[in-house]
Amino acid sequence: MLAKFLRKFGCLFLILLMIMAVGCSDTSGKSGNNDNKQNIGANTSEPVAGGTLRIVRPSGPIVLGWAPDFGPSDYAHALPGAESLLAVNSERELEGLLAESFEEDPDNLTITFHLRKGVKFHDGSDFNAEVAKWNYEIGGKYSAGDTSFLKSIEVVDDYTLVFHLNEWHNQILPNMGISLMFSKEAFEANGGETNGGIEWARANLVGTGPFILKEYNRDNNMIWVKNENYWGKEAYLDGIEITFVPEASTAMALMQNGDADMWVEGPAQNYAELEALGFVNQKGWAGVQMHLIPNTVDPNSPFQDKRVREALEYAIDKQALCDVLGYGYMRPITAVSPPGDWGGDLVYREYNPEKAKQLLMEAGYEDGLEFTLLAQAGTGGRNETAEALAGLLDKVGFKVKLDLADTGRFFGAAFGGGWDDVILTFSGQDANYLTSFQRWWGHNVGSTLPGIGKPEELIRLSKESILKRTLEEQKEITEQMIDIIGREALVIPLFDAPSSFMRTTRVHTDWLEQGLSRWKTNEVWLEPEN
Repeated sequence: MLAKFLRKFGCLFLILLMIMAVGCSDTSGKSGNNDNKQNIGANTSEPVAGGTLRIVRPSGPIVLGWAPDFGPSDYAHALPGAESLLAVNSERELEGLLAESFEEDPDNLTITFHLRKGVKFHDGSDFNAEVAKWNYEIGGKYSAGDTSFLKSIEVVDDYTLVFHLNEWHNQILPNMGISLMFSKEAFEANGGETNGGIEWARANLVGTGPFILKEYNRDNNMIWVKNENYWGKEAYLDGIEITFVPEASTAMALMQNGDADMWVEGPAQNYAELEALGFVNQKGWAGVQMHLIPNTVDPNSPFQDKRVREALEYAIDKQALCDVLGYGYMRPITAVSPPGDWGGDLVYREYNPEKAKQLLMEAGYEDGLEFTLLAQAGTGGRNETAEALAGLLDKVGFKVKLDLADTGRFFGAAFGGGWDDVILTFSGQDANYLTSFQRWWGHNVGSTLPGIGKPEELIRLSKESILKRTLEEQKEITEQMIDIIGREALVIPLFDAPSSFMRTTRVHTDWLEQGLSRWKTNEVWLEPEN
């Protein structure tokens, strides 16, 4: 799996979670707002086997089992059935999954994986080092990206795989380790590379996970059944049924009527209404951070002037934005990383509209500065966040022209061609913020967020950061890089929307405690219905 692809799935599917908000509910299965308003669980303390988990979410995957073509959300949709060599745990550290253990040897330029024995794919074929190597090589062959760090992949024996590196850096393991593994035998039996196997894999999934994909009807539903031969702890659930419901009102009714157990990617307003009825808003540490990013690449951009960039931030009442738009599920941020993460407590400019006016005047814009704000169009062709920002900015002398783009044009600009003046866009979180920094703001990002001009000091530190071996060193240099972005106002951080979902108290799961690249579906269980 290529580095560029892994950077993409590591964070881009977070955009689909932007409307998933975190509330203050307890995640133990009881809601502080229940008040007997809805009988949604019996609060059984011990796990119970059986039952089918019913999930509603707005849309489904485009690609199922062909990793080179994974889009923003396809990786997440594959998690009940597909697994990786490594996974993130609740302490935000990498641990073995299909690999029992692993070792990095930066001095000798190797990474060694010791694979689990006795693991089989859903078609009965063996998972071993040869199949793992094939997964990496097939991904590399069909994805465009930089794998210059990888010299070769060696199969030492059936259960030992070694990466031989041209160069070591600390981003190889978190990127390559979480690549999902699919059946080589199933791929070849259905045509392989030259006879339709790729198209077959795009529409089918054969992995090693605790659930087997029984049925997938695009734009309608997805049905998983328990893998009776799973190598790990047997799943409690008999199955998982996911129904794709784009209309929030319909999804809301399914939850209220007892026809769904979980709602993923729902609007914050609906989440607040459900929470008041006794449903649980369960949260995780990973989330989406929203920012304004002025064009600092174009030498003719008015935002080359630091005073103009600073005026943007001074003009924005971030707490008011969260209060109006977030229903209590968003929080202001003062750095590109969120509070509690590396560098997330750094503060540069607080709300001060008079200071914003002064800076615009000093920069020579006595009559105001007109600029275009590019944002993604949402439901009904609107973007309420962009509209609210325009109102705040207009008050201090900016003259904002909104450009609300469809998804294709927006992503084409944000992650490809760039933008003229300012863009309203997002970043995300990974196991540690150095990985996030490299995916969003680093020296080797390539086409991602191309409108950001990077000072030489930032580029130098970014190159040094990936060579740091200890977490202490990585944290220190990450905070230095975040500080440069903040001091220079290269990015105007707005708010954090931590990931979450709504569930009944019948559902017991620790989903999101490991971030967004893992879901231990075999440990999910349902309390019996009353």
